[in-house]
Amino acid sequence: MSRNTVLQLIAAVITIAILIVLHKGLDWFFNLMGVGFAMGFISGGLAVFLVWYLADREENSRAAGGIPSAEEQRTRHSIDL
Repeated sequence: MSRNTVLQLIAAVITIAILIVLHKGLDWFFNLMGVGFAMGFISGGLAVFLVWYLADREENSRAAGGIPSAEEQRTRHSIDL
């Protein structure tokens, strides 16, 4: 086997081990906290993701030639003076 193949196998084994530990750890944590906490955690995560997505979308629309930012408008007004 080549060196790259061995490194890929080692990386795969380490990745699988990390996923197993995460699975067991999160299972223990959510069983300890209860259903209410898990639902709140998921709802909060979805709310944060939604806000991040909308802000990123707005930023991309401005970068694509949409509404100029306030700083750009100030610069243009000072140039016009």
